[in-house]
Parts: sequence; structure tokens; C-alpha cells
Amino acid sequence: MERVMMGTKIEIVHPDGVQTLEGLRIFLTRDPAARKVGRIRWETSGPGEEELGDGLDVLSIVISSVLGLPDFVQAVANWVRSRNGATDAIEIKLGAAQITVTGTDDPGEINRLADVLKAAYPAPSVDGYGGP
Repeated sequence: MERVMMGTKIEIVHPDGVQTLEGLRIFLTRDPAARKVGRIRWETSGPGEEELGDGLDVLSIVISSVLGLPDFVQAVANWVRSRNGATDAIEIKLGAAQITVTGTDDPGEINRLADVLKAAYPAPSVDGYGGP
């Protein structure tokens, strides 16, 4: 029986696609703080409304709590910074909210970005779980 993880999905995208995101995926699966946020997996996203073309490969993380989001955003910023300019930024989406994570090490900026994602996290439903 397959275990279904309840929660809300974060999508991580980059214009360079799979090549860049594979490095980030490896980095996040090795980072203890990022692993606590949720399970990281590849997913194909279909084109949006009124868009033509194939779907995009995105990294998807199913989260069950917002508590680890600041550490997760910090881990992504650390990875961007470690790339020495090879990657300018990573786009992270949660519902309608979208943030751009650069290689910043400013705690205030990291918290501001995490707060944007926290605000987009759905309130718990009647069964106690957020998300769709």
C-alpha cells in the first residue's frame, strides 16, 4: 500500500529546468533542515491557463507545517550562494504566492520570504489538514 503524504505542495522552478534543479534537489535532500520540511520529488506540471506547450519539470515538496519554512528558504539561499553566480535565483511557488530566493544571507530577508509562503499556506480544514 502506498503511503499518501497529506499537506500542501511547494513548487520550485528555474528557467534552466532539470539540470539546475537536479543540483538543488541533491543539495536539499542532504540538508537536515530542508529534509524536515517535506518530501522532495520531481513532478511534471502542465501548461497554465491560456498557455501552449509541454509541461515543465518542477521540484515539488509536500509540506505539512509552516514551522520549517524559514530554514527551508535559508537552505535554498545557501545553495544559490554556493553556485558562485551560476544561478541567480530560484522561484518558489505555494498556491498563488511566489517568491524569488537569491543567495542572500540577510536573516530579515529570509524571514520576509518565508512569511510570504506562510501567508499562502491554507488554514486547516475540518479534518485538521491544510491543502487541497
